[in-house]
Amino acid sequence: MQAQIVHEAEIHRQHVRLRIPIAIEIDGTRYTVDDWSVGGFGVAGPMASRRSGERFPARLIFPFEDFELSLRLDCQLVYVLADESRFGGRFLSLSQGQADLFRYLVDAYLSGELVSGGDILAVVARDNSGEARVRRLFEGLGQEETRGRRVRRILGSTLLVLVGLGLAALIAAGIYERYLVVTTDRAVIEAPFYRLEATATGRVEAAGQGLLHPGDPAARVVGQGGTAVPLASPCECVIDTWLVPPGRTVQVGGLVATLVAADQPLTVRAEVPLDRARRLRVGQTAEVTVPGKAEPYRGQIERIDFRLKSDRPGEPVRLEDSSRQMVPVVIRPDRPFDFDDLGYAVSVRFF
Repeated sequence: MQAQIVHEAEIHRQHVRLRIPIAIEIDGTRYTVDDWSVGGFGVAGPMASRRSGERFPARLIFPFEDFELSLRLDCQLVYVLADESRFGGRFLSLSQGQADLFRYLVDAYLSGELVSGGDILAVVARDNSGEARVRRLFEGLGQEETRGRRVRRILGSTLLVLVGLGLAALIAAGIYERYLVVTTDRAVIEAPFYRLEATATGRVEAAGQGLLHPGDPAARVVGQGGTAVPLASPCECVIDTWLVPPGRTVQVGGLVATLVAADQPLTVRAEVPLDRARRLRVGQTAEVTVPGKAEPYRGQIERIDFRLKSDRPGEPVRLEDSSRQMVPVVIRPDRPFDFDDLGYAVSVRFF
């Protein structure tokens, strides 16, 4: 049905008053506007969500036969009748593009040129000035309406890119750790050990304390006749453990004590499953984490011992799955460990 248009005389009014049927959406509720102008609007109906004087965003809707044109703008509620049968408001801070669009729609309505989407095309085809005006108005409106969307789209795209980069970094780190980095917690700080053997049968006595130089007596074995046989230190060593405590008897060839070399740097002996040890090489970088130390130690692999040993001398080597067969790997640190770190359990990363 053809929309009825009423043009009232402009008496004591700043803007032309129109009764072209449009709609306005306020707080999610759509109202039919029966009285409006470029300055404001009137609606026959109740208003419960707003009070007089309040400002609020609204969406003005121009319905046509086969499309709708909507315009977002800011409004202020001017009045609400006491019986809540009617309320009215005014438009705030219309931009130049919005004001031009209002005037164009009013002129097109009053002249009967604009009723459907086809009418817009007809106006454009018939009048070059109309073409420029329509294009300018709709482009200005589109720029105003899509500026916020463009900013949100850019921010959203940037966020997606950052999230994608973060996920790619996590995946790359996981692949790197899984296939290129070998780790183990089966590792200990140790030094070269020497075993002190008894060369006679008798009672063990301590003969030296602290740092022992090569040839210094580390212990003595006193025989039944009172003869003392010294047991010399083979290195710059300190006694680590008494296997036969002083005062006890030892047989010839028995182990009396173990000595730790003090003239050689401490190293790390790690045990790595055979299938992972095959990925390592001598000289490869290793990182050693010592409990209680703020920074890890860097070092290089000094030796990888792939030679399998039997549980007991003379017995054949017992073969196991490569993931369970452990291979000793010796790491020499770039900076020396503290001697107090001897015997510490550490963790090692090879990369």
